[in-house]
Amino acid sequence: MHNASAHFPILLGALPTFVRLELTRLLHAEPDLRVVGTAASATELVAQARRLRPSLVIIGEDQLASLERLSRQYPVPVLVYTTACAEPVVAHDTARLGVSGYLSPIVSKDHPEFGNYRGELLTKIRGSRQLVAVPVQRPRIALPPSGVAVIGGSTGGAQAVESLVRALPATLTSAVLIAIHLPAHFTESFVSRLRRATALSVVSGAPGTPLEAGKIIVAPGGQNMIVRAATRGPWLSWYTDFTTESSPVPDEPSVDLLMQSVARTIGRNALGVVLTGLGRDGTLGAQSIRQHGGCVIAQDEASSAVFSMPKSVIQAGAANVIAPLTDIADYVSRLATQLRINRVSSYSSSSTQLVSR
Repeated sequence: MHNASAHFPILLGALPTFVRLELTRLLHAEPDLRVVGTAASATELVAQARRLRPSLVIIGEDQLASLERLSRQYPVPVLVYTTACAEPVVAHDTARLGVSGYLSPIVSKDHPEFGNYRGELLTKIRGSRQLVAVPVQRPRIALPPSGVAVIGGSTGGAQAVESLVRALPATLTSAVLIAIHLPAHFTESFVSRLRRATALSVVSGAPGTPLEAGKIIVAPGGQNMIVRAATRGPWLSWYTDFTTESSPVPDEPSVDLLMQSVARTIGRNALGVVLTGLGRDGTLGAQSIRQHGGCVIAQDEASSAVFSMPKSVIQAGAANVIAPLTDIADYVSRLATQLRINRVSSYSSSSTQLVSR
């Protein structure tokens, strides 16, 4: 008899429809087992694992190639469903990636061996409780970002940012800085929400946090985060810091101060995004980004909970683009890709602008 309170969440990968449905039916008949989601692609498998935090992943043989990435971002025991009559032996390489065993082809409940199959299946699944997947130990190379996007907002901003971040590609090459007017004690819960929404790295900003390609840094509530430049080896890099400088508005973290610091240090590779919110924080920052050759996007009125902040940016003439929330992630991704191409090919700024007013 198994304890129903000992919840054991399971994520299913790319499996044939019949297999997925039968496994779900079998597992849900057990009080301690629960299928919490499915994932068809490698990217979705990692994103779902980070969001749903399963204790076990069951994949098909064609998803073995995705395990190295999964083991780096969310180490978890893995069972592989095979169509072979005889189960393969777990190889050393796959064992390092978390594979603890194989599941043989499923049999119907009317099959004379169904009882034995069900017993072996549950034994393998429950046996994985004792396993801890060990991530592949490879040197991590932190890539400098192709550009830096600063996203600011206030009222309704947390929900807007979560929606925006959810739509960002896992291959994003820019760094993303987020400043939303939230109390300090909400910072960690906000960071946790964003981690569940994306496969990208999400951290709370601290002094010395490096800006990296694909990293999202959230400015803690109650403090004003800025960006500083540093020389790291042969190239220029950037990191976050806090400042005691007075903000043009009383809200913290200040969108203006963060955007102004990014404009000064990053220049034309900066992107400012001003989302829904009350007040005019972000207007001075947006103007600074434009003055240094960067690009600014303001959320449109129809998709804003409160239009005050983006409206102020628009009225100040600082917005290159006015867009609905659903389109902004695409602008961020396109600009990041364009800046990466510019860095490699050294195109002139006049021939590579994403948008112009």
